[in-house]
Amino acid sequence: MKPRLRIAMISPTLGAAFGLEQVLMTSVNGLRQRGHHVILIGEKAFDSLPKNENPILIEGLFSTPALLKPGQLKRVKKALNNALKESHPDVVHFLDQPHADLIDLATQNYPCVLTAHTVAPTCPESHRLANETGICEKPSGWGCLVQNKTVNCLNQFKSDLHRTHVIYEFESKRKATQKMKAIIAISRYVERKLLENGFSRSQVKLVYNPLPQWGSWEGPVSTFSQRPLLISACRLVPLKGLEYALRALKKVESLDWEYHILGEGPLRNSLEKLAKDLQLEQRVRFLGKMPREETLKLIQSATLFLQPNVGPEGFGLSVAEALSLGTPALAFDTPALNEIIEHGKNGLLVPSKNVSALAEAIQCLLQDNELLSRMGEYGKKHTLAHFSENAFMDSTLKLYQEIV
Repeated sequence: MKPRLRIAMISPTLGAAFGLEQVLMTSVNGLRQRGHHVILIGEKAFDSLPKNENPILIEGLFSTPALLKPGQLKRVKKALNNALKESHPDVVHFLDQPHADLIDLATQNYPCVLTAHTVAPTCPESHRLANETGICEKPSGWGCLVQNKTVNCLNQFKSDLHRTHVIYEFESKRKATQKMKAIIAISRYVERKLLENGFSRSQVKLVYNPLPQWGSWEGPVSTFSQRPLLISACRLVPLKGLEYALRALKKVESLDWEYHILGEGPLRNSLEKLAKDLQLEQRVRFLGKMPREETLKLIQSATLFLQPNVGPEGFGLSVAEALSLGTPALAFDTPALNEIIEHGKNGLLVPSKNVSALAEAIQCLLQDNELLSRMGEYGKKHTLAHFSENAFMDSTLKLYQEIV
């Protein structure tokens, strides 16, 4: 019998808030069911965290700007050091990259793992989204300052001085992260980017995110619309490309449909204005962030799941969940959504930023109930099996045993 392990899970936020936190809690529950001990360390805990949890919360754990507040960073290091000494873990598992000094603190004393939930370990801007040319395929580092002159990928930072600081912090984190025993890539796209940007083949391990076993999830399907229902569930940010969905729907407004957008973000006001300008406000509903079970029921009741990303996802958990619930998905052909959506089998992929192609795909699917039904059945059968919780736990535990 393999020994029971003590695992310290370190995440910016704790509780089922977004995709990262959902995977975290799936890991925690799976490890405990198999007899292992998990200690949660984070900066913030959401109300959704189970009441019986007793996490260690450290203010500033992931948000302390070291150059501006060196004293605060020193206090955070001391707090993290004390937390790890008290919990004496066999493995320290990071769900995101804190300051390089905190990573160094952990790697000097414990076997460490990072799950790369996004492409942030390979991109100072964290999205690999080049504003002018689409997806950035260039190596990351100081050359990003030069690349920004042509592709404007770092323009969210207001000056060259700020951009220089961002890249310095990025390079410091990369150097520290390279000392970890393993980096988990949650898709082949993330795996490829890690290998192309300074991480070794022996260090990078592919472990897909898990999907819940819907057989144990019950509840009546809610009827939110009498029309064919299209849904997007995501943060309302430029990466998600929701303006393209609205413009595509304008092209097929003669069809019978309703569109629900679940989520919050900085673009909500501008997207609501766009829907109004397109005279679609009576058919597009912005529902905000909803409780998880209600979200799942709504997705399950939908005709089609829309995910018009203009840049890459680390994985695309909401798309995988929709497919496993029997709702076909339509997306732009971007990583790693094109690993989850099998074109013509559980959904469709169209060229990125092509509004006409997106509109044609929507029309094709809404007018072919037989195709929708076939795609839905394929998704329920194959998507759930491909991203099973058991396979995820087996791979994670195997990795822990290798590095201890």
